[in-house]
Amino acid sequence: MRLRDIQWLPARPWLGAQRVHVRPSGAGLAFAALLLALWIAAVNYRLGLGYALTYFAAACAIADMLFASRNLAGLALAATPGKPVFAGSQATFTLRLINRSARPRHALHVAISGSAAAPSLADIAAHGETAVDIVVAAPQRGWLLAPPLRLAGSFPLGLFLAWCHWQPDASVLVYPQPEHNAPPLPLPAGTLQKARQPDSPDGALELAGVRAYQPGDPLHRLAWRQIARHDGEHVFSKQFQPAADAPAGATHGSIVLEHAALHALAPEARLSRLAAWVLQAERAGMPYALRLGALALAPALGASHRDACLRALALHGLPHDLPHDFPPAQATP
Repeated sequence: MRLRDIQWLPARPWLGAQRVHVRPSGAGLAFAALLLALWIAAVNYRLGLGYALTYFAAACAIADMLFASRNLAGLALAATPGKPVFAGSQATFTLRLINRSARPRHALHVAISGSAAAPSLADIAAHGETAVDIVVAAPQRGWLLAPPLRLAGSFPLGLFLAWCHWQPDASVLVYPQPEHNAPPLPLPAGTLQKARQPDSPDGALELAGVRAYQPGDPLHRLAWRQIARHDGEHVFSKQFQPAADAPAGATHGSIVLEHAALHALAPEARLSRLAAWVLQAERAGMPYALRLGALALAPALGASHRDACLRALALHGLPHDLPHDFPPAQATP
């Protein structure tokens, strides 16, 4: 959905009373017909108790309209950007409904505007907050804006429906969809030869020692023997260094992923293959570099380098300033 299509929606993160709309529900219309019948009967038969019952029921309906509006008005709204995802999967936005008043809020329905999906139901305690997850499809790479939402509630009697629209100020970065059955990594000849040796699984690298595990270390590099010696209380990973007998033309096991080298493929197919190669290189523990037009990322490994490469692929040829440039986070494949 484009930004110009949703400019009519209110964007302020606080629901004032003037932003809450109220209309009778189906039960409210039926109740209005019942009140009319009671009033006609009271007039025809001159029933004093009939008048009292009619006016009391009408007063209850008016009170229900006020409470239905107060149940929604005054809420503070916030949205948390979701983690990056790959195209073709689903993105998750976390919405926070914050109640700063001393009265609880009940039976609030949160749904995507114009969607037939069942709404999420939320209750908020006094001076509390509730988080609601909204899941939307991510069909293509780039920035995915949070969808416009509809908040509604008919508490307490259900005779009136209070509702409003909200456009969350949040977005999710969508990475290119990795190519299925992508070809093997474009390994240098010397690195390929080393990778075939059973004693050197990391290409032209040799074991240098072990150190404490750090987030982003490949799982296949865990030093299980040292972990077992400490009864699993500490986690260690193996450290590798360039082999002394590595060929002069080899870049110590690093791989260069070049966008220009895939000129035979369609533009989006190039990005999909590069995304698949980035994930393959991470699983294999092979340092890799990325050359994407004027952008060049040096050879490295780890979650931060992987996310930087996937982010560059996701935003290639797209404006970077719309929407706001959120910090990268770990993707959910």
